[in-house]
Amino acid sequence: MFLLFPLSLFAQKEADSLKTALSKASELDKIDILNELSEYYRDRDLDLATRYAEQAIDLAERFGKLDKIAIAEINKGVAYRSKGDSKVALEQFLKALVAAEKIQNLPIQADALHKIGVTYLFQKDFYNALKFAEKEEIIWRELKDIAGLASAVNFHGLIYVNLKNYDLALQKLEESLIIARQTKDDDLIYKPLTNIGDLYYRMGNASKAIDYMSQGLKVSEEANNRFGIATSLLNLGKAYMLKKDYDTAKENLKKALEKGMEIQALPTIRNTYSILSEVHEKSGEFKEALFYQKLYKSADDSLINKNVRQSINEMELKYEAKKKEQEIQKITIEKELLETEKEIDLLIKIGLSIVAFLAIIATLSYYRQYKLKQVVNSQLIGVNKEIILKSEEINAQKELIEQINRNLLSSITYARNIQNAIAPKSSELMNSFSGYFIFNQPRDIVSGDFCWFRKIEGQTLIALGDCTGHGVPAALITVLCNSFLQEITEHTHSPASILQQMHQKITQQLYQKDEQSNDGLELAVCSINEDNTQLIYAGAKIPLYLIQNQELKIIKGDHFPIGDAHYNLHRTYTEHLISISKDDIFYLSSDGYQDQFGGRMQKKFLVKNFKNLLFDIHAEPIEKQERILQENFLEWKGKFRQTDDIIVIGVKI
Repeated sequence: MFLLFPLSLFAQKEADSLKTALSKASELDKIDILNELSEYYRDRDLDLATRYAEQAIDLAERFGKLDKIAIAEINKGVAYRSKGDSKVALEQFLKALVAAEKIQNLPIQADALHKIGVTYLFQKDFYNALKFAEKEEIIWRELKDIAGLASAVNFHGLIYVNLKNYDLALQKLEESLIIARQTKDDDLIYKPLTNIGDLYYRMGNASKAIDYMSQGLKVSEEANNRFGIATSLLNLGKAYMLKKDYDTAKENLKKALEKGMEIQALPTIRNTYSILSEVHEKSGEFKEALFYQKLYKSADDSLINKNVRQSINEMELKYEAKKKEQEIQKITIEKELLETEKEIDLLIKIGLSIVAFLAIIATLSYYRQYKLKQVVNSQLIGVNKEIILKSEEINAQKELIEQINRNLLSSITYARNIQNAIAPKSSELMNSFSGYFIFNQPRDIVSGDFCWFRKIEGQTLIALGDCTGHGVPAALITVLCNSFLQEITEHTHSPASILQQMHQKITQQLYQKDEQSNDGLELAVCSINEDNTQLIYAGAKIPLYLIQNQELKIIKGDHFPIGDAHYNLHRTYTEHLISISKDDIFYLSSDGYQDQFGGRMQKKFLVKNFKNLLFDIHAEPIEKQERILQENFLEWKGKFRQTDDIIVIGVKI
């Protein structure tokens, strides 16, 4: 308590200083001070933080200051996220993003994108988090702001850690470290060092984890960051335990315990007790393990009690403050009433004198004006009623539209989860190949492009489809296709036969014999035998790209799709028998990548550029090729809207 008291006193002085400045500031300057107060109370009183942010929004709207509105919306969103209401938080961040985009304020846009991404990360919606992290990173690169870029790339890496894509996570975190070191900001340098160490710990690489955690410790010591020192020592203890160097682990953990006690960091102390108990247990020192386990339990209970006490104290302080506020208000109201009574008496006397004087004049003109006023008042009442009714109608329509949009977004997001759930898991089926990647970039939340895999009777079946259109209608057709492929492959493994039967089922299901519907899909199917020496391919408008002996071959499919009543209803498809060997690579792709508008000339990417890109990257590690395709796509697309759904599969024999 002695150590914490000066800090609390300083913080209170800071709050009092801001409130004093607020009372003396001009109306325009008050907006910035209200935003500062909202940020100050984020970690202290969420209700106050919300209230100050809302006052800043109201005042900024009066002056039409979109940049200050955006900052206040972000502050309000952070407060709601801390309260656990992620839905309202996202709405506030999106409002801030829209306001910042209107005035083209890129730093505020990047801040809003970061807050949205972090909120999705908290919700474990990693793919949406990744989408917004990528947008944030692009802005900081455009601004050449290395501090913002270091933080954004570090966050990008953390998302990949949660997605368990450790290769991309490591690449991003190492990039963040390089950028952070250019800033010479110890806080920015410490974060990627610690995250890389934790990543290696998760991967089971104790030596690498120790290396990066030691660097993080050194940076914290140079900056005199006592919390960072305690955390780094705790992480080092865990890493040495993984390495089974239990003596060094104990040494680091005891140092972490000392530092944690110095700064009264109860969560760090509790976690250190837990790891010390585990280390002693692994060392066969069960008495010591039990001792630290009891200390851990005691610290955990203390932390819970501390939080409870803190909540009670906060409630008591709020009660006392409210009580004093009510007393002050009561005294103020009484004074105001007394002054008002005096003013009323004076006004009555003056008014009576004036009325008496004017009554004579008013009487002469009263009757003539009375009729005129009746007409005017009647008209005004009618107009006011009409305005009120129209205003209420507009507000009701606005609320209805916003609710419909929220419901639609929620439904489509849930539909994407269903679409992902029914898709076969590629990791279980592709282990017979040297490597593979799936680059999947829907235009909207759900996609009309899909891939499908099945391993059956010594053969691996791979299919890639591009359904008509995009969004929800196309996504519904992908659900049908997944079901039909499972059913068809129970009876046949021939790619041409699969395409033919798929065509029959689609035309029957969509009643295309009776109606001239153009719904359907483009589809390619490959069958690879068990010893990976033979590939059979058949395609409905989707080609096969095959690289053998440093040569790219394009095997074209038949020119008519699956379904679509504008073609002949009865169709047959051609099979291509291809000999393959180790290190051959083949690709299947929908037409979304090559049809994307972008570049300096604002034209389509085109098939020839897509073919050249595949050949240029084929020598790279297969896992890296997906990232190159994604980076090239984002660079080409630039500020253009994505044209269509995209999916590309690459498989190395």
